[in-house]
Amino acid sequence: MDVDNTETAKRAYHFLKSYKSLKKLANLRDTPGAFETKAIEIVKMIDSYSSGLDEKKRGIFYNLFIVSQKQKHTLKELYSLLDIDKTEYDRLKSEILLDFARSYREGALLIYKDKN
Repeated sequence: MDVDNTETAKRAYHFLKSYKSLKKLANLRDTPGAFETKAIEIVKMIDSYSSGLDEKKRGIFYNLFIVSQKQKHTLKELYSLLDIDKTEYDRLKSEILLDFARSYREGALLIYKDKN
């Protein structure tokens, strides 16, 4: 079956957008339990994934999912900082999302095209 790249990228994006909430949950030391344990596991996995990215992809990843709203760069600033244009940004962002979707739990975020 063929992967639906557009829908898979959307799913990975929405999953990764939960990073900040998971990070907060993982840091609730006074309420240990299954949710905290799972949050810690996912945060570590996302951190590990992002640390393995090259400089440009890591810059995009951090700006999208890790840094606070106040620290985010505008796209224009990001293009300049990473010495890329919009086309390369879109390509790198798509690569990040699809690669993450494939790597997370052996492809659990992948969405396949309907054969109909």
